[in-house]
Amino acid sequence: MDFDADIVPGRSLGGFALGEPALTRVVELEQRHKVRQWPALDPRYTCVRIDDALLLIVDNRDFVVVNLAALAGYRGRLFGYIGPGLSVRELIAGAPSALLAAMSLDDEYLYLDRERSVGFELPTQYQDAVDRIENLPATLVLEALYVMPALMQRVPGRGGKLVWRPVE
Repeated sequence: MDFDADIVPGRSLGGFALGEPALTRVVELEQRHKVRQWPALDPRYTCVRIDDALLLIVDNRDFVVVNLAALAGYRGRLFGYIGPGLSVRELIAGAPSALLAAMSLDDEYLYLDRERSVGFELPTQYQDAVDRIENLPATLVLEALYVMPALMQRVPGRGGKLVWRPVE
């Protein structure tokens, strides 16, 4: 486990990877780290928090990682500067125009890529309440940065031009 590892959209965080069986590693980590577990809102899953830095969401059937989140104690970065605890102002100020164009708000997340494979969980009062990042308060601190399986993919559309469509 590495709290300094880069955050890789749709893939990995802290040395854990989506789709990886994590039971053996979590049991080993309990010897050297503060590990807490609790049922997720969806009863099919369990949340595992490691040192207030990393959150794993695992499937109860096989303990396979289905989502990951970087929390306040995580030091690794996404795209060289994005991590937990960043304000909306800092996120926008550091983002190149291509990243700003890829950002979107939907459901409970501020997605940071077009694939919707990495994003900040929004506080409840902003979920489904705003439709543009510019409408979020500049001082809002974004606490948990999630890595998840891609929700969107590029597929050939009319005339062969690539378009974004939901992953089926």
